[in-house]
Amino acid sequence: MRMSWTLKKKAQALLAAEQGAIHKDWGGKIAIALVYPNAYSVGMSNLGFQTIYRHLNALADVVCERVFLPDAADVAEMQRTRTVPFSLESQRPLTDFHMIGFSVTYEGDYINVLRLLELAGIPLRAAERRSHDPLVLMGGVCAFSNPEPLAPFMDFIVVGEGEELVGELIVAYREQYRDRASFLDLLLALPGVYVPERYDVRYDDDGRLAEVAAQGGAPVVVVKRRLRDVNAFRTIAAVKTANAEYGHMALLEVGKGCGRGCRFCLEGQVYRPVRHRSVDALSETIKQLAAEGETRIGLVGACVSDYPWIGQLLKIVEANGMELSISSLRADSLTEDLAASLARGGHRTVTIAPEAGTERLRRAIRKAITDEQILTACDLVRAQGIPNLKTYFMIGQPTETDEDVEAIPDLARRMLERLRVPDAHGRPFGRLTLSVSSFVPKPWTPFQWAPFAGARALADKLDTIKRGVGALANVRVLHENPREAALQALLARGDRRVGDFLERAARLGGDWRRALREWEGDADFHTTRSRPLEERLPWDHFDVGVKKAGLFREWERAQAADTLPAGAA
Repeated sequence: MRMSWTLKKKAQALLAAEQGAIHKDWGGKIAIALVYPNAYSVGMSNLGFQTIYRHLNALADVVCERVFLPDAADVAEMQRTRTVPFSLESQRPLTDFHMIGFSVTYEGDYINVLRLLELAGIPLRAAERRSHDPLVLMGGVCAFSNPEPLAPFMDFIVVGEGEELVGELIVAYREQYRDRASFLDLLLALPGVYVPERYDVRYDDDGRLAEVAAQGGAPVVVVKRRLRDVNAFRTIAAVKTANAEYGHMALLEVGKGCGRGCRFCLEGQVYRPVRHRSVDALSETIKQLAAEGETRIGLVGACVSDYPWIGQLLKIVEANGMELSISSLRADSLTEDLAASLARGGHRTVTIAPEAGTERLRRAIRKAITDEQILTACDLVRAQGIPNLKTYFMIGQPTETDEDVEAIPDLARRMLERLRVPDAHGRPFGRLTLSVSSFVPKPWTPFQWAPFAGARALADKLDTIKRGVGALANVRVLHENPREAALQALLARGDRRVGDFLERAARLGGDWRRALREWEGDADFHTTRSRPLEERLPWDHFDVGVKKAGLFREWERAQAADTLPAGAA
């Protein structure tokens, strides 16, 4: 294999900065490339990716090594030197592995999956792979929300939580692998495994999905795997590095799921029922992290401030001499004790997520936080001397009006009035940040039938917010490009036909805008079109534990939120 010395030195430098990387001899072992299709810094902050890496390498007959998306300069160097993507631990090419497992968390990484296969010289479509090519699979949350755009490129897909499933997969490979076709036949009987080529997809004349028919013994519905006991598997970083996005702290997952039921939120639906790790289990992990020299711990979960025993957990963290970090808090569950603990932990910024500028729209999306609770959170932040507040808002949500958008800068103005009050030591307030995202209708949520607003409409809404806060000092607005939200909507809601667009984008080196112009498909059909309740959706042949009837009821309630009293939605 040809290899660029420049890229090899870069990989060695990353390894030298790590603690906990696992190096195993390849002799007689099943070799798995665990691929995060994004930058190293992003992938190394993903606890799911790190957890599977640790579990696979705990198996005696497995060697698992990590691969990441090269940056633009590295891609140019690869092409110049004919270097293919290679693993970090041993610098072996992707083509040397028995299996290539992609951990896919964001729809925007779909193109990167195919780019890596393209750079490795591995046929993109599963049907075109040869006997000597590695098996290609995907896992992660995108694998059980809607993997259909990537289905033509996957030999199989791990649907659900993989901590237990990966061990079963290795046993099957070790004991019964003969060839690709027979192995895929075998996987049909393994719960939580989806083999896309064993399903025939048919469309109506109007372009709507008509049928997804299981063939050759494949299950009619693929049922998501759930972890039976969350305390049996610690979700922490196996490898520590300062080069990760959160490399300055140890990340610890407190549980899976969220009981709030926000109608736009995928995670709050597909990880049900909510499973909290016990205080005892978390306490043991915290003690171990402290013994290893960690001084700062970041609690991770869908809604950490809702953890039932958060008060006890704060005391355990502090008793072990560690500082605390939490990514985002519910304004209505922020307490004086929690704010004080964050301040003692050196927090310079606290983040809350109002999501909408009016109480009416918050009721419609089932995020029933009042303006007064948001303003009270501002008081708590200031009282503890934390100088900055970051807020998350979302535009383009169902039932949103112009008045709802105009209310965002108005709410920011009222928040500033509370935040500018000097704290107990007379220190001034720093900055209020409005981080504005675009609503993308996600599968398995009550809003899965709603249309995407469209890039142009979202840009107009952003202009309204920017003009509204333009005269306010200490306020900044951060936002994504609405066209990128449109891409996410296409990939989140699309069917297998969207795979043609993905393949074109990969062949064009990731230039998805050009690929979209050249694609013969209709992006609006998948994104801005309202979907009738009776229409078959691309993900209807999965069972992730969410009942369609319940989603329909919540969809109806959202549209009736105007008539409901506060807190009743």
